[in-house]
Amino acid sequence: MDDRLARVRARLSAAQKVLVVGHVRPDGDAISSSAALALMLRRLGKEARACIPDRIPCYFREIPGVEVIEGVDALRGWHPDTTVVVDSGSLERIGPAAELLPTGKPDIVLDHHATNTGFGVLNLCDPSYPATSLLIYRLAKGWVPLDRHLAHLLLLGLATDTGFFKYASVDARTLHAAGELVALGGDLAGIAAAVLEHRSLAELKLLQKMLGTVTLEAEGKLAWGYVSADMLRSLGLDQQASEGFVGELRNLRGVEVAILFTEWPPGEVHVSLRSKGGVDVAELAARLGGGGHPRAAGCSFRGLPLPQAIARVTQAALAALARESPRSRQG
Repeated sequence: MDDRLARVRARLSAAQKVLVVGHVRPDGDAISSSAALALMLRRLGKEARACIPDRIPCYFREIPGVEVIEGVDALRGWHPDTTVVVDSGSLERIGPAAELLPTGKPDIVLDHHATNTGFGVLNLCDPSYPATSLLIYRLAKGWVPLDRHLAHLLLLGLATDTGFFKYASVDARTLHAAGELVALGGDLAGIAAAVLEHRSLAELKLLQKMLGTVTLEAEGKLAWGYVSADMLRSLGLDQQASEGFVGELRNLRGVEVAILFTEWPPGEVHVSLRSKGGVDVAELAARLGGGGHPRAAGCSFRGLPLPQAIARVTQAALAALARESPRSRQG
């Protein structure tokens, strides 16, 4: 790892104009990693810009530093000499931002997804890291001075991608890094308030509608529900309003796999998969054209009606649960 970090530092040290790109449907880690790396590079005297090819949820906009992130259109005509893609397992995950890569592939990929396809020239992907922001932090240590603003940004990604330090991926290294970031001025309580305490009344009504669709299968081991485009339209919302809903399904007692289907925009279905450990949902998502982590993954379908998407994914999940059951009994 130290050798790969040194190679990344050397490549970035030689750069003058750097574009940092995160993925579509951005989460806290993509936002954190994109903004923090761009700001770090600016402190090294580089001309660095960050891009996320999608709308950033309003509650993340409250985090200082996130404002440096730009959309794809704002960066057309700007010509970087070095490109970095963060927190993305494949080129497809950055959507239209791929058009901004001069050679069609990034110079550097920094990621932690086990399903990463190695699509960069220089790839630094370590699935043992619970968040790409922790990888960025390791990159910064001893290279770029960190203040409370950068610490706060990096803590955002680490906190959100670990479920505020409750997932199995959290280890002593994670907690030690979080402690260092808090000591530098990262405000964990402020991040939690911004990310976890933002629901509107319309979003609560959407949650109520989603809960009305919940179905249990495989003797309660599989729970799935959906948010349709009609539900969203009726409340004047878009797909970002359903963020976190899959966690409500995962919280059900006895559930091993939870799936949330979100239809938005009409004609597209986005699938969020969660596991309590028995089933590797990253492998499941990869078979469906997606990717992610063993306990948190996703995929998307275009042109497939919601009922057919539900049938396709739930059948695959039921098969995965059936494969896991004999191993569980043997154990």
